[in-house]
Amino acid sequence: MDNEKIFNAKILIIDDDVNMMDILSVILNKYGHTVNTFTEPVSAIEELKKNKYDILIVNYLMTPVKGDRIVELVREFDKEIYIILMSMHKDLAPSIETMQNLDIQAYFEKSTQFDQLVMFIQTGIKYIEQLRKIKNMSLQLEQYLIDFAKILLNTVGAKDNYTERHSIRVTKLSMYFGNYLGIQKEDLEKLNLAASFHDIGKIGIPDNILLKEGKLTDEEYEQIKLHTVIGPNILSVSNIFKDVCPIMQSHHERYDGKGYPNKLKGEEIPYLARVLTLCDSFDAIVNKRPYKEAQTIDYAIEQIEQGKGTQFDKNLAEKFITMVNENREEIDKIVHGE
Repeated sequence: MDNEKIFNAKILIIDDDVNMMDILSVILNKYGHTVNTFTEPVSAIEELKKNKYDILIVNYLMTPVKGDRIVELVREFDKEIYIILMSMHKDLAPSIETMQNLDIQAYFEKSTQFDQLVMFIQTGIKYIEQLRKIKNMSLQLEQYLIDFAKILLNTVGAKDNYTERHSIRVTKLSMYFGNYLGIQKEDLEKLNLAASFHDIGKIGIPDNILLKEGKLTDEEYEQIKLHTVIGPNILSVSNIFKDVCPIMQSHHERYDGKGYPNKLKGEEIPYLARVLTLCDSFDAIVNKRPYKEAQTIDYAIEQIEQGKGTQFDKNLAEKFITMVNENREEIDKIVHGE
């Protein structure tokens, strides 16, 4: 067997044949890999959920749970792990359809010759390395797109400094409220992006309307309302904003269905948009605009209270009010830009 050193991989083996697992462990450890073995599928699956592995090797003809069922369960939470299915019985090998449906990358027929298995692992390591490179490139591209969106937002801020400062405050308030609600990390990231760029569509609003002092005419107000459509249209070309755009577009919808742009009602409005609406409205009330004076936090709470079930989701509004009352000092710092 070729003793050429290959890169280290973290490998988990599931097999009810203890002797075979011991042999595989010795061979794979020789090549510098870290190996963990399990005879019992449930424990193995729990280990895979808790810790990240590069390669999974599974015996196809295990009892009482066959290898393809184990793979099916693993694929529910891990789409990236490189999977090698193995069996002692050539005539009972998994079908090509099974391999494709479960995204199993290789099949190894157990024997005393392990060169093929080592080759599969080498291929798996190359696959993992390429996958990591692609993910890193995707992360870089995502950051470039976010930076570009920030440039657009700064363009709005150059025209209307309030919009820029308002977006910063609303983002901080949304993160504070999101953490208070116990929103999961992935959704918090979506809320963060939506709050940061919820008013980016104002880049398409004429300056004479955007910067007007005093009350807007009905026609001018219709123009302002278009920012909820313009912003998502700009950012929707990027996959990173795919789940964020509906939140941005819905931040002026009302729980009673009288909002805009789509007159969504109740739970038709995305949950994160209902969260954002409260934060956006609260900051807009307490801060000064050319057409209105700043108001107190107590006044803003009264407005939120009055809007429960009509403008705002009643349950979320009650939680928002409780949050503000319990954390008055921190909220005051956020909405007054400290």
